[in-house]
Amino acid sequence: MSGHTLICVGLLAVTLFLVPDVVRAETLKVVSLYGKFTGLEDRYKQILTDASTYVNDPINSIVTLPSGDQINVIHEQVLKNGRTYDGLKLSQSIYAVCNRFRSTEAAAVILPQDICADCFDLSGIIGDAYSPVIALDPADESGAIKMRPALEDIEEMLTNVIDHFKWKDFLFLYEGDGGMVMAEMMAGKAVEHSWRMVQIELDEDFSQQTKDLLQRRIKNILIFVSNEETLKDIVDIAFEDKLLANGWHWIFGNVNPPISKQFLEQKYRHNMAFLTRFKMVANELQYFTTFEKPIRSWSFRERATYDALVLIAGATALHRQREGSLPTPVPFCGTGQKSTLDKYLKEMSFRGASGDIAFDADGNRVNYTINMYSGKDRFAENLAGFFVQDVGSWEQAHREKWPGKPGKRLYIKPFRQSDARFIKILAVPEPPFFMEKGWEKKLYPDRGLFQRDKRQSLSVDDMDPEDEPYEGISWELIKKVKQVMEEDLGVDFNFQITLMSRGQYGQLDLSTGEWDGMIRELIDGDADVAIGALTKNSAREKDIDFTAPWYKNQIKIMILHPSWTFEYPFSLVYPMHVTAWFALLVIFIVMCVLVAVLGYFSPYGWRQRARRGEATEEEGATFTFYESIFFVLSTFNLQSYNRGPMSWSLRILSAFWFWFALSIVFLYGSHLSSVFKFSKTAIKIKDAHDLMAQDIIKFGAVRNSPSYDFYRYNKGIYRAIFDRMLNSEENLIEERLNNAAYRIRRQWDGRYAVLGEPRILSYAGDRKPCRLHVEGKTLGKITFSFATPSGSPLRDQLTYAIKILKKRGEIDKILEMSWSDKLRCVGTSSWENEAKKSFTIHDLQGVYYLMFIGLGGSFIVLILEWLFHALLYGSGLPSRGSIGRSAKPKKKKNRPNTDDYSAPGAMPVGGTTDAQDWL
Repeated sequence: MSGHTLICVGLLAVTLFLVPDVVRAETLKVVSLYGKFTGLEDRYKQILTDASTYVNDPINSIVTLPSGDQINVIHEQVLKNGRTYDGLKLSQSIYAVCNRFRSTEAAAVILPQDICADCFDLSGIIGDAYSPVIALDPADESGAIKMRPALEDIEEMLTNVIDHFKWKDFLFLYEGDGGMVMAEMMAGKAVEHSWRMVQIELDEDFSQQTKDLLQRRIKNILIFVSNEETLKDIVDIAFEDKLLANGWHWIFGNVNPPISKQFLEQKYRHNMAFLTRFKMVANELQYFTTFEKPIRSWSFRERATYDALVLIAGATALHRQREGSLPTPVPFCGTGQKSTLDKYLKEMSFRGASGDIAFDADGNRVNYTINMYSGKDRFAENLAGFFVQDVGSWEQAHREKWPGKPGKRLYIKPFRQSDARFIKILAVPEPPFFMEKGWEKKLYPDRGLFQRDKRQSLSVDDMDPEDEPYEGISWELIKKVKQVMEEDLGVDFNFQITLMSRGQYGQLDLSTGEWDGMIRELIDGDADVAIGALTKNSAREKDIDFTAPWYKNQIKIMILHPSWTFEYPFSLVYPMHVTAWFALLVIFIVMCVLVAVLGYFSPYGWRQRARRGEATEEEGATFTFYESIFFVLSTFNLQSYNRGPMSWSLRILSAFWFWFALSIVFLYGSHLSSVFKFSKTAIKIKDAHDLMAQDIIKFGAVRNSPSYDFYRYNKGIYRAIFDRMLNSEENLIEERLNNAAYRIRRQWDGRYAVLGEPRILSYAGDRKPCRLHVEGKTLGKITFSFATPSGSPLRDQLTYAIKILKKRGEIDKILEMSWSDKLRCVGTSSWENEAKKSFTIHDLQGVYYLMFIGLGGSFIVLILEWLFHALLYGSGLPSRGSIGRSAKPKKKKNRPNTDDYSAPGAMPVGGTTDAQDWL
């Protein structure tokens, strides 16, 4: 084409643009409307200008118009303020707009929804009133040609995705008429699938709503809006307000959401939300454009706008070819008359910038494919699956069988993030929850210890069912989970186990805020799931996700069995302090002296009475210092004595001494029981408060064990327990559970104990020699869950599988299984059970020792008495024949007979002191 011809064509196009009412036979007029967003900065106007340049180019365009025919776009912004359409005068407004179309002799109309954001289903209404209308936004069940997939198709796709992820609770954010329609459709599906869906209509000031969203427990969000430009602002605000932070999972229901590669690289940094997005499969075309930004980076509506004009041009060429003329504009609105161009638009099929373009008889877009991208951080661009409008067309185009389920138009590939071949599962050796088969042979070959120095990996496909490499509760559970995932969910769950080093659950470095161990692997996306005795706590939940708990139990304490506790033999002195014993000894000596003094000097005492002849000589010797010691001792021990005091002074002293002795004996006896039951102190510990209230048992834990993590990352009294263990002068933290068990067995006084999960403690303690016992009730509620990267879809899928297994009773069966052939202390006798509560020989050993001392002391004194008697009287032990014989009476002194028996049974007058004389 010569330069003069191009100039003429250009002048003709300008003339047609400036004078729209002039009709040229070789020119087809297309009216394009613009609204709030499409009219911004004339971007869409420029897109259609570039598109008209492209279709009118007979050399470079994929559409060949008949010679001399041109497509002329008339840009209309009469509705840009959004006020033309009033809810009360909608029909009049539609009529006025249709007249505008008729006055311009528009053969086709390109219509976006944003020309009136508050008008419900505007594209559908105008699509029924005029023909043909190319709707850039949803216009379901109308006569318009729809450039977007039908809302029913989008609803089906979103329903299948949510069902695949096994969401049970989620927030549905929507905006505009299209969002409201989608919300109503999803509400019906929520009832059908038993979802708990919370609908939230987005305000103009979304930043105010983010505060409420952050306070909610639900972290799954599905969002669908009518205007893509609104979605861009929402994404920016959500990012700034940390709604796209770790722990959240977002599903963007709109096709081709405005999340560009630049956004992912510059804003969407490490450790962010899990994103699921959908993109229409686009084609790389050489469309003409004056924009520097390539077409593949445009939004879906921008691409569809370009394709709309190419569609009209292609249908026009087809119309000219078959009808011999260009289509005639519809003369009137609302008559139901269809343009002759309408049927040719529906026959069009070509590869466009917004995907493959084709329509059914109702003008609905068909034969398209939507790719699904799901992941986080560096895996955000992972292709997770695709949705097709028609499975048969897809199979024909790709010449292969549909990989999805029969009757489903959505195919989701098995979730793979860290490795494309399998799901990578991490585990830490923690008997009996997870261990290598043959673990005990390595752990107890000759009562030695086994230590793992490096990781080992093994894929599930490499396992021989008859010789599985692992065993334990978690191993059996993950096999059951695989069965549920594949049979109930239809999800391939081929996994590989990577065995970490002992204790590598994950610890938080408070100085850097970084995790290590399994938590680090999940955060970095180098693993998909972590299983085993992994404690669920709030600190870890900030960076990773946990499934529903599959195991709950109370932390308990492992102690030396009371039958094997050896206390200090003379613990009988423990009820009173050494100073109290010393004071008691001083008081005893003082009492002995006072009794002897009062008995000697009191005129009414036995001694003075004997001097006056009012008592016998034997009675007069009652309260000598020697006799006073036995009187004070006998009253202190609440035993009888020979003669009581006769003087009131000594009686008063004796009364107060008896009260003092009674108080001391009562106080001592009341505390003596606790001394005897010292070995029972640990079994009296029922909760964390009991544990902290006592100071006899020094309790510790195994470093980096589940119980260690529970106390470390907790608050309140549980954190106080951890601080007490950590800050003790004695090292109470052991590196291994076997070392802790050995330490408890060797500490014969039973003053050391270790806290832990009861199954883990029993596995290590229920072995010969059977001297350990696990006790406690509520020392802390510990839960084990599977862990996944934050926002991972595996979180909800695994939760679903765990709930199914709980309902079927499979988890209870696994927990009842036995995992060791070396447990010899599982069965205990009734005597061993009673020893936990009753006195044992070890508890009463001090009493036995004291009795033996008394027996030995009595015999020693007997020997000393015999020796003393032999030395003093010159005779040995009495012979057997002399036992029972009367001793030779002593020679009586001459004294006057003063016996006077004035009455029967009366004592002799004169008060003789010789009992034998009286007899």
